[in-house]
Amino acid sequence: MRATPKLIRLLVICLIITTTFTVHLVVGKQSQHHAAFEPPDSGTVVHGKQVNKVAKALYPLHPFPESPMQVSLSDDDHNHTSSQPPKPWLAAVICAAADFEHRAAIRSTWMQLFRDVPFDGRFVVANPGPQWTAMVAMENRTFGDIIVLDHLQEDDVTANTVKTLEFYKWLVSHDYRYEFVSKMDTDLWLNARGFWDKFLAPRLSNKTGVWKSTVERTVIGELYYTRSWDLVFPHGSMYTVTWDMVGLLSSLQSRFKVVTGEDMALAVLMLKGRERANFVNFRGTEKFDYDDRDSRGDGTAWSRASTHPNSTRHALYGTDPIAIHELKDSKLWRKVADCFDETGLKKAPEPLGPDRTPFSVHWFDFWDFVGFGHRHRSRFDGIPDFLWSFQDGSWICDDIWNLGKTKTGYSAA
Repeated sequence: MRATPKLIRLLVICLIITTTFTVHLVVGKQSQHHAAFEPPDSGTVVHGKQVNKVAKALYPLHPFPESPMQVSLSDDDHNHTSSQPPKPWLAAVICAAADFEHRAAIRSTWMQLFRDVPFDGRFVVANPGPQWTAMVAMENRTFGDIIVLDHLQEDDVTANTVKTLEFYKWLVSHDYRYEFVSKMDTDLWLNARGFWDKFLAPRLSNKTGVWKSTVERTVIGELYYTRSWDLVFPHGSMYTVTWDMVGLLSSLQSRFKVVTGEDMALAVLMLKGRERANFVNFRGTEKFDYDDRDSRGDGTAWSRASTHPNSTRHALYGTDPIAIHELKDSKLWRKVADCFDETGLKKAPEPLGPDRTPFSVHWFDFWDFVGFGHRHRSRFDGIPDFLWSFQDGSWICDDIWNLGKTKTGYSAA
Protein backbone atom coordinates (compact mmCIF):
# COMPACT_ATOMS: atom_id res chain seq x y z
CA MET A 1 0.00 0.00 0.00
CA ARG A 2 1.53 3.28 -1.08
CA ALA A 3 1.49 6.29 1.27
CA THR A 4 -0.61 9.17 0.01
CA PRO A 5 0.87 12.68 -0.22
CA LYS A 6 -1.53 13.74 2.54
CA LEU A 7 -0.24 11.01 4.86
CA ILE A 8 3.37 11.88 4.07
CA ARG A 9 2.75 15.53 4.93
CA LEU A 10 1.12 14.47 8.20
CA LEU A 11 4.09 12.28 9.10
CA VAL A 12 6.53 15.08 8.31
CA ILE A 13 4.59 17.51 10.51
CA CYS A 14 4.53 14.97 13.36
CA LEU A 15 8.28 14.43 12.98
CA ILE A 16 8.96 18.17 13.12
CA ILE A 17 6.81 18.61 16.21
CA THR A 18 8.43 15.64 17.97
CA THR A 19 11.94 16.84 17.14
CA THR A 20 11.16 20.38 18.27
CA PHE A 21 9.67 19.12 21.53
CA THR A 22 12.77 16.99 22.22
CA VAL A 23 15.12 19.90 21.52
CA HIS A 24 12.96 22.09 23.75
CA LEU A 25 13.37 19.66 26.65
CA VAL A 26 17.12 19.27 26.13
CA VAL A 27 17.75 23.01 25.85
CA GLY A 28 15.58 23.69 28.86
CA LYS A 29 17.50 21.28 31.08
CA GLN A 30 19.27 23.01 33.97
CA SER A 31 23.02 23.30 33.48
CA GLN A 32 25.80 22.99 36.07
CA HIS A 33 26.29 26.45 37.58
CA HIS A 34 29.54 27.93 38.80
CA ALA A 35 30.11 28.25 42.55
CA ALA A 36 29.37 31.55 44.29
CA PHE A 37 31.99 34.19 43.41
CA GLU A 38 33.95 31.69 41.33
CA PRO A 39 33.47 32.70 37.69
CA PRO A 40 33.74 30.00 35.03
CA ASP A 41 36.91 29.96 32.98
CA SER A 42 35.55 31.12 29.65
CA GLY A 43 38.91 32.02 28.12
CA THR A 44 38.98 34.80 25.55
CA VAL A 45 35.60 35.14 23.84
CA VAL A 46 35.12 37.20 20.67
CA HIS A 47 31.72 37.25 18.99
CA GLY A 48 30.66 34.28 21.13
CA LYS A 49 33.66 32.10 20.19
CA GLN A 50 36.87 31.28 22.04
CA VAL A 51 40.06 32.61 20.47
CA ASN A 52 43.74 32.77 21.33
CA LYS A 53 44.43 35.40 23.98
CA VAL A 54 47.46 36.97 22.38
CA ALA A 55 46.87 39.38 19.51
CA LYS A 56 49.86 39.76 17.22
CA ALA A 57 51.52 43.16 17.12
CA LEU A 58 50.38 44.81 13.90
CA TYR A 59 52.18 48.17 14.01
CA PRO A 60 54.17 50.46 16.37
CA LEU A 61 51.96 52.26 18.92
CA HIS A 62 53.09 55.83 18.38
CA PRO A 63 51.39 58.57 20.45
CA PHE A 64 48.36 60.06 18.72
CA PRO A 65 48.76 63.72 17.67
CA GLU A 66 47.16 66.21 20.07
CA SER A 67 43.65 67.34 19.18
CA PRO A 68 43.39 70.94 20.40
CA MET A 69 39.61 71.24 20.06
CA GLN A 70 38.93 68.13 22.14
CA VAL A 71 41.47 68.96 24.83
CA SER A 72 40.18 72.52 25.14
CA LEU A 73 36.57 71.35 25.34
CA SER A 74 37.33 68.75 27.99
CA ASP A 75 39.44 71.16 30.05
CA ASP A 76 36.69 73.79 29.97
CA ASP A 77 34.02 71.33 31.03
CA HIS A 78 35.93 69.60 33.80
CA ASN A 79 38.02 72.45 35.20
CA HIS A 80 34.94 74.72 35.33
CA THR A 81 36.57 77.47 33.30
CA SER A 82 33.51 77.76 31.07
CA SER A 83 30.29 79.49 32.07
CA GLN A 84 28.37 76.22 31.71
CA PRO A 85 28.33 73.51 34.41
CA PRO A 86 29.84 70.15 33.42
CA LYS A 87 27.49 67.77 31.73
CA PRO A 88 26.51 64.77 33.84
CA TRP A 89 26.36 62.16 31.12
CA LEU A 90 28.98 60.79 28.73
CA ALA A 91 27.53 58.89 25.76
CA ALA A 92 30.50 57.01 24.31
CA VAL A 93 30.39 54.96 21.11
CA ILE A 94 33.08 52.27 20.89
CA CYS A 95 34.18 52.03 17.29
CA ALA A 96 37.00 51.18 14.91
CA ALA A 97 39.36 53.97 13.88
CA ALA A 98 38.52 53.43 10.21
CA ASP A 99 34.74 53.53 10.79
CA PHE A 100 34.32 57.07 9.47
CA GLU A 101 30.92 56.34 7.94
CA HIS A 102 29.23 55.25 11.17
CA ARG A 103 30.67 58.18 13.11
CA ALA A 104 29.32 60.59 10.49
CA ALA A 105 25.88 58.94 10.61
CA ILE A 106 25.72 59.13 14.41
CA ARG A 107 26.91 62.75 14.55
CA SER A 108 24.30 63.83 12.01
CA THR A 109 21.40 61.92 13.56
CA TRP A 110 20.80 61.26 17.26
CA MET A 111 23.77 63.27 18.56
CA GLN A 112 22.57 66.29 16.57
CA LEU A 113 18.85 65.71 17.06
CA PHE A 114 19.11 65.62 20.87
CA ARG A 115 21.93 68.17 21.24
CA ASP A 116 20.05 70.06 23.98
CA VAL A 117 20.07 66.98 26.24
CA PRO A 118 22.99 67.41 28.71
CA PHE A 119 25.38 64.77 27.40
CA ASP A 120 28.81 64.74 25.80
CA GLY A 121 28.89 62.51 22.73
CA ARG A 122 32.26 60.85 22.13
CA PHE A 123 33.75 58.12 19.97
CA VAL A 124 36.36 55.78 21.45
CA VAL A 125 38.99 54.29 19.14
CA ALA A 126 42.26 52.43 19.58
CA ASN A 127 45.57 53.59 18.07
CA PRO A 128 44.74 54.19 14.38
CA GLY A 129 48.21 53.10 13.24
CA PRO A 130 50.11 54.46 10.23
CA GLN A 131 47.24 53.82 7.80
CA TRP A 132 44.59 55.92 9.54
CA THR A 133 46.28 58.29 12.01
CA ALA A 134 46.40 61.30 9.69
CA MET A 135 42.73 60.97 8.70
CA VAL A 136 41.50 60.41 12.26
CA ALA A 137 43.57 63.38 13.47
CA MET A 138 42.02 65.57 10.77
CA GLU A 139 38.54 64.33 11.73
CA ASN A 140 39.20 65.10 15.38
CA ARG A 141 40.50 68.58 14.62
CA THR A 142 37.17 69.17 12.89
CA PHE A 143 34.78 67.64 15.44
CA GLY A 144 36.84 67.23 18.60
CA ASP A 145 34.81 64.25 19.78
CA ILE A 146 37.21 61.29 19.49
CA ILE A 147 38.96 59.68 22.44
CA VAL A 148 42.02 57.78 21.26
CA LEU A 149 43.39 54.95 23.40
CA ASP A 150 46.76 55.08 21.71
CA HIS A 151 48.26 52.35 23.91
CA LEU A 152 45.93 49.80 22.28
CA GLN A 153 46.26 48.47 18.76
CA GLU A 154 43.25 48.17 16.46
CA ASP A 155 42.30 44.51 16.15
CA ASP A 156 39.23 42.34 16.67
CA VAL A 157 40.43 40.70 19.90
CA THR A 158 41.29 44.00 21.59
CA ALA A 159 38.09 45.69 20.43
CA ASN A 160 35.90 42.93 21.82
CA THR A 161 37.71 42.24 25.10
CA VAL A 162 39.59 44.98 26.98
CA LYS A 163 38.76 48.13 25.02
CA THR A 164 35.83 49.28 27.16
CA LEU A 165 37.69 48.61 30.41
CA GLU A 166 40.73 50.46 29.08
CA PHE A 167 38.41 53.35 28.22
CA TYR A 168 37.22 53.39 31.84
CA LYS A 169 40.82 53.43 33.02
CA TRP A 170 41.54 56.31 30.63
CA LEU A 171 38.67 58.36 32.09
CA VAL A 172 39.89 57.75 35.64
CA SER A 173 43.53 58.56 34.86
CA HIS A 174 42.55 61.79 33.07
CA ASP A 175 40.00 62.68 35.79
CA TYR A 176 37.22 63.21 33.24
CA ARG A 177 34.39 62.53 35.64
CA TYR A 178 30.77 62.09 34.64
CA GLU A 179 27.88 61.02 36.85
CA PHE A 180 26.85 58.44 34.24
CA VAL A 181 28.94 56.84 31.50
CA SER A 182 27.22 54.98 28.66
CA LYS A 183 29.02 52.54 26.41
CA MET A 184 27.34 51.62 23.11
CA ASP A 185 28.01 50.09 19.71
CA THR A 186 27.98 51.90 16.38
CA ASP A 187 24.92 49.98 15.16
CA LEU A 188 22.73 51.21 18.04
CA TRP A 189 20.33 54.12 17.57
CA LEU A 190 19.86 55.99 20.86
CA ASN A 191 16.76 57.93 21.79
CA ALA A 192 18.89 60.15 24.04
CA ARG A 193 15.93 62.24 25.17
CA GLY A 194 13.91 59.20 26.17
CA PHE A 195 16.87 57.70 28.03
CA TRP A 196 17.58 60.98 29.82
CA ASP A 197 13.96 61.59 30.81
CA LYS A 198 13.17 58.06 31.96
CA PHE A 199 16.44 56.68 33.32
CA LEU A 200 18.96 59.43 34.14
CA ALA A 201 17.09 62.59 35.21
CA PRO A 202 15.18 60.73 37.97
CA ARG A 203 18.56 59.58 39.37
CA LEU A 204 20.17 63.02 39.38
CA SER A 205 19.96 66.09 41.61
CA ASN A 206 20.68 69.66 40.48
CA LYS A 207 19.96 71.62 43.67
CA THR A 208 23.30 73.47 43.62
CA GLY A 209 23.40 74.04 39.88
CA VAL A 210 25.71 71.06 39.38
CA TRP A 211 24.36 67.64 38.49
CA LYS A 212 25.01 64.92 41.08
CA SER A 213 23.93 61.30 40.96
CA THR A 214 21.52 60.19 43.68
CA VAL A 215 22.38 56.51 43.20
CA GLU A 216 25.55 54.50 43.72
CA ARG A 217 27.03 51.35 42.21
CA THR A 218 24.37 51.23 39.54
CA VAL A 219 24.31 49.67 36.08
CA ILE A 220 21.55 50.38 33.56
CA GLY A 221 21.28 47.86 30.74
CA GLU A 222 19.77 44.62 29.56
CA LEU A 223 20.65 41.54 31.60
CA TYR A 224 21.55 38.55 29.46
CA TYR A 225 22.38 34.94 30.31
CA THR A 226 24.66 32.79 28.20
CA ARG A 227 24.44 29.06 28.81
CA SER A 228 27.71 28.47 26.96
CA TRP A 229 29.73 30.51 29.47
CA ASP A 230 27.30 30.27 32.44
CA LEU A 231 27.19 34.00 33.21
CA VAL A 232 24.67 36.81 33.52
CA PHE A 233 25.93 40.18 32.32
CA PRO A 234 24.70 43.40 30.67
CA HIS A 235 24.29 42.96 26.93
CA GLY A 236 27.19 44.76 25.27
CA SER A 237 25.31 46.80 22.67
CA MET A 238 24.60 49.40 25.38
CA TYR A 239 24.99 49.73 29.11
CA THR A 240 25.45 52.68 31.46
CA VAL A 241 27.32 52.84 34.76
CA THR A 242 27.66 55.36 37.55
CA TRP A 243 31.04 56.99 38.11
CA ASP A 244 31.86 54.84 41.12
CA MET A 245 31.35 51.76 38.91
CA VAL A 246 33.85 53.19 36.40
CA GLY A 247 36.39 53.40 39.21
CA LEU A 248 35.54 49.98 40.64
CA LEU A 249 35.76 48.18 37.29
CA SER A 250 39.01 49.98 36.46
CA SER A 251 40.61 48.89 39.73
CA LEU A 252 39.33 45.33 39.40
CA GLN A 253 40.74 45.11 35.88
CA SER A 254 44.12 46.40 37.07
CA ARG A 255 44.04 43.71 39.75
CA PHE A 256 42.73 40.69 37.82
CA LYS A 257 43.60 41.55 34.17
CA VAL A 258 40.61 39.76 32.67
CA VAL A 259 40.68 39.21 28.91
CA THR A 260 37.36 37.91 27.63
CA GLY A 261 34.23 39.21 25.89
CA GLU A 262 33.93 42.83 26.99
CA ASP A 263 30.40 42.56 28.38
CA MET A 264 31.16 39.21 30.03
CA ALA A 265 34.24 40.78 31.61
CA LEU A 266 32.05 42.95 33.84
CA ALA A 267 30.46 39.87 35.43
CA VAL A 268 33.79 38.04 35.72
CA LEU A 269 35.43 41.01 37.45
CA MET A 270 32.53 41.44 39.86
CA LEU A 271 32.63 37.76 40.77
CA LYS A 272 36.40 37.71 41.22
CA GLY A 273 36.25 40.81 43.41
CA ARG A 274 33.19 39.53 45.34
CA GLU A 275 31.41 42.75 44.48
CA ARG A 276 27.76 43.53 43.89
CA ALA A 277 25.99 46.29 41.96
CA ASN A 278 22.46 47.60 41.59
CA PHE A 279 20.94 46.85 38.21
CA VAL A 280 18.20 48.70 36.33
CA ASN A 281 16.93 46.48 33.53
CA PHE A 282 15.56 47.63 30.19
CA ARG A 283 12.22 46.24 29.12
CA GLY A 284 12.01 44.52 25.75
CA THR A 285 9.98 47.50 24.52
CA GLU A 286 12.85 49.85 25.45
CA LYS A 287 15.94 48.06 24.18
CA PHE A 288 15.79 45.50 21.38
CA ASP A 289 17.35 44.28 18.16
CA TYR A 290 15.58 45.76 15.18
CA ASP A 291 13.89 43.20 12.92
CA ASP A 292 12.68 44.67 9.64
CA ARG A 293 10.63 41.56 8.90
CA ASP A 294 8.46 42.51 11.88
CA SER A 295 7.60 45.89 10.32
CA ARG A 296 4.38 46.68 8.48
CA GLY A 297 6.08 46.24 5.15
CA ASP A 298 5.18 49.77 4.05
CA GLY A 299 8.74 51.11 4.02
CA THR A 300 8.64 52.41 7.61
CA ALA A 301 10.19 50.97 10.80
CA TRP A 302 6.86 50.77 12.62
CA SER A 303 5.84 47.28 13.71
CA ARG A 304 3.02 45.10 12.45
CA ALA A 305 -0.13 44.96 14.55
CA SER A 306 0.60 41.44 15.85
CA THR A 307 4.18 42.16 16.94
CA HIS A 308 5.70 40.83 20.17
CA PRO A 309 6.97 44.10 21.73
CA ASN A 310 8.75 42.49 24.70
CA SER A 311 10.78 40.09 22.58
CA THR A 312 14.48 40.41 21.81
CA ARG A 313 13.82 41.22 18.15
CA HIS A 314 11.02 43.36 16.73
CA ALA A 315 10.24 46.63 14.95
CA LEU A 316 9.26 49.93 16.62
CA TYR A 317 6.16 49.74 18.77
CA GLY A 318 4.42 52.04 21.25
CA THR A 319 6.15 54.93 23.00
CA ASP A 320 9.00 53.11 24.79
CA PRO A 321 11.80 52.58 22.22
CA ILE A 322 15.11 53.95 23.52
CA ALA A 323 17.98 51.73 22.32
CA ILE A 324 17.48 50.09 18.92
CA HIS A 325 20.28 47.69 18.03
CA GLU A 326 21.53 45.85 14.92
CA LEU A 327 21.25 48.74 12.49
CA LYS A 328 24.42 47.99 10.55
CA ASP A 329 22.69 48.65 7.24
CA SER A 330 22.50 52.39 6.44
CA LYS A 331 18.98 52.02 5.00
CA LEU A 332 17.70 50.49 8.23
CA TRP A 333 19.49 53.23 10.22
CA ARG A 334 17.71 55.94 8.21
CA LYS A 335 14.40 54.10 8.44
CA VAL A 336 14.58 54.06 12.24
CA ALA A 337 15.89 57.64 12.38
CA ASP A 338 12.81 58.81 10.45
CA CYS A 339 10.65 57.72 13.40
CA PHE A 340 12.22 60.33 15.72
CA ASP A 341 12.32 64.11 16.01
CA GLU A 342 13.69 66.57 18.58
CA THR A 343 11.03 65.60 21.11
CA GLY A 344 11.85 61.90 20.91
CA LEU A 345 9.80 59.17 19.28
CA LYS A 346 7.13 60.35 16.88
CA LYS A 347 3.58 59.09 17.10
CA ALA A 348 3.13 56.14 14.79
CA PRO A 349 0.88 57.02 11.84
CA GLU A 350 -2.14 54.93 11.04
CA PRO A 351 -1.26 52.09 8.64
CA LEU A 352 -2.28 52.73 5.05
CA GLY A 353 -3.12 49.11 4.39
CA PRO A 354 -2.84 45.58 5.75
CA ASP A 355 0.49 44.34 7.13
CA ARG A 356 2.64 42.62 4.53
CA THR A 357 4.37 40.26 6.92
CA PRO A 358 6.61 37.49 5.48
CA PHE A 359 5.52 33.88 5.99
CA SER A 360 8.67 33.15 8.03
CA VAL A 361 7.49 35.59 10.71
CA HIS A 362 4.11 33.86 10.96
CA TRP A 363 5.97 30.54 11.21
CA PHE A 364 7.75 31.79 14.36
CA ASP A 365 4.41 33.09 15.64
CA PHE A 366 2.98 29.57 15.31
CA TRP A 367 5.76 27.89 17.31
CA ASP A 368 5.46 30.56 19.97
CA PHE A 369 1.70 29.97 20.11
CA VAL A 370 2.08 26.22 20.69
CA GLY A 371 4.70 26.84 23.40
CA PHE A 372 7.87 25.61 21.68
CA GLY A 373 9.36 28.88 20.47
CA HIS A 374 11.82 31.14 22.28
CA ARG A 375 12.16 33.80 19.59
CA HIS A 376 9.54 36.07 21.11
CA ARG A 377 10.85 36.18 24.65
CA SER A 378 13.22 38.84 25.94
CA ARG A 379 16.84 38.22 26.89
CA PHE A 380 15.85 38.83 30.49
CA ASP A 381 13.22 36.08 30.34
CA GLY A 382 15.97 33.66 29.30
CA ILE A 383 17.68 33.87 32.71
CA PRO A 384 17.11 30.52 34.51
CA ASP A 385 15.24 30.51 37.82
CA PHE A 386 18.12 28.83 39.67
CA LEU A 387 20.23 31.98 39.23
CA TRP A 388 17.90 34.05 41.41
CA SER A 389 17.92 34.48 45.17
CA PHE A 390 15.97 36.76 47.52
CA GLN A 391 18.23 38.36 50.13
CA ASP A 392 17.40 41.11 52.64
CA GLY A 393 14.36 42.21 50.65
CA SER A 394 16.09 42.32 47.25
CA TRP A 395 16.27 40.02 44.24
CA ILE A 396 19.87 39.05 43.43
CA CYS A 397 20.89 37.54 40.09
CA ASP A 398 24.02 35.37 39.75
CA ASP A 399 25.36 36.69 43.09
CA ILE A 400 26.20 39.99 41.36
CA TRP A 401 23.23 42.03 40.23
CA ASN A 402 20.81 43.54 42.78
CA LEU A 403 17.49 44.29 41.08
CA GLY A 404 15.75 45.55 44.20
CA LYS A 405 12.34 44.67 45.54
CA THR A 406 10.97 43.42 42.22
CA LYS A 407 12.55 40.74 40.11
CA THR A 408 12.14 42.79 36.94
CA GLY A 409 14.46 45.62 37.95
CA TYR A 410 12.59 48.02 35.70
CA SER A 411 13.18 51.72 35.61
CA ALA A 412 11.49 53.18 38.69
CA ALA A 413 14.12 55.38 40.35
